[in-house]
Amino acid sequence: MSTVITEKIEGAVPLQSSPRSMPRSFTILLSSIVLLSVGQKIYELVLPLMIYELTRSAVAMATMRTVELLPNFLFAIIIGVLVDRVNQKRWALWMVGAQAVLLTALVFLFKNAVSQLTMYYIIGFLLMTFNYGFFNVQVSLTKRTVSPDRLTQANARISFVETFVTIMGPALSGLIFLISDLSDGILMTAILFLVCTLLLTRLKLDNSGLAAGSSTGSQAIQQKSSFLQDIREGWQAFTGNRLLFMMTMFVMLLNCSATVVNISIVFSAKDDYGLSSSALALTLSASGLGGIVGSMLVSKLRTKHGLGKIYALGNLLCGISYALPAIGTAFGVIPLVLSLFLFGLGSTAQAVMLYAFRQEQTPPHLMGRIAGITGTLFRVGMPIVMYISGFVIAQHGTAIIFITAGAWNVCCFLLLLRSKLWGIR
Repeated sequence: MSTVITEKIEGAVPLQSSPRSMPRSFTILLSSIVLLSVGQKIYELVLPLMIYELTRSAVAMATMRTVELLPNFLFAIIIGVLVDRVNQKRWALWMVGAQAVLLTALVFLFKNAVSQLTMYYIIGFLLMTFNYGFFNVQVSLTKRTVSPDRLTQANARISFVETFVTIMGPALSGLIFLISDLSDGILMTAILFLVCTLLLTRLKLDNSGLAAGSSTGSQAIQQKSSFLQDIREGWQAFTGNRLLFMMTMFVMLLNCSATVVNISIVFSAKDDYGLSSSALALTLSASGLGGIVGSMLVSKLRTKHGLGKIYALGNLLCGISYALPAIGTAFGVIPLVLSLFLFGLGSTAQAVMLYAFRQEQTPPHLMGRIAGITGTLFRVGMPIVMYISGFVIAQHGTAIIFITAGAWNVCCFLLLLRSKLWGIR
């Protein structure tokens, strides 16, 4: 690939290679993310299976996922403003602790054979609200705990642990399925979130040095009286950055295909491939293997080829991975496993490039609002396509979902080739 820089990004930070270890504050944050990632991966696998066991309905599974997507779409901007205003450590503690309580309530419902789906939908909605509340502050805390030239390395490490537990989480879930009922996976998630809450109490944010800019910005935000003014300031900063705006639009389009494939994979593995819960858990771990490979390579690949090219090629790999399961069961589970591996590889490349670019382009005191604004736009189409996909699967099967999603990503890749994003270093 060409390494010629076709456009200079204002405010972009040159990549540097350094043997220095990460600050202790980042290590604590990363350890917390490990615990949350393990719990979240177990939850993501177990919850659809719980709904499937209760209803045997693709529509119910898709509806649950739709409900989980709504908080990010509805509240992301508001949460972003709040994160810029509040004590970020205290906010993180409340977000994780609230999820631990809700997960415990979910276990109680399932163990008592409560089949009213409305209760599960409400808890799922609240869980994802608090989940996004932590994710937003995680973005800000990452920027506050490392120097600007190490943001790509920091995000690569976060991606590494998240994708590593993509393997360990489902494998652990498989063991749970063998010894107890499905809700034990949710109970384990609640325990992990509780431990994470205790760990976050040890997080110390230094308001001098690396975090000075963020501290100053937060104090400035707290002195403002107008909530709408804060939102307006964030929106103006976002729309004023043409390349960040353009990348956000591409993410919005690509998330539509990713979200329908995620739910279709689970349904196809159960109905088309006839996999047991434990076999499904082990099969899904292939995406973790791909993610680990991607997280180990992505920093070096960006240095050599540039952020824009790696982001675009990650999108192409995802498109190929989406189409593979449409081959069907003629070759056993091989297409499914290969699909998951390529998805893990491609999605990791996309995520690391996206988060590093967004952090590099955003002043510390605006990080929460920019994350909230972009997070909302990322999910504009997701609830709609997710809800519709349930009825499409019920009427026509999963193959049409896989083929359409693959073609969609290829079209987006061709657009990326002709956009200014391709030349971002």
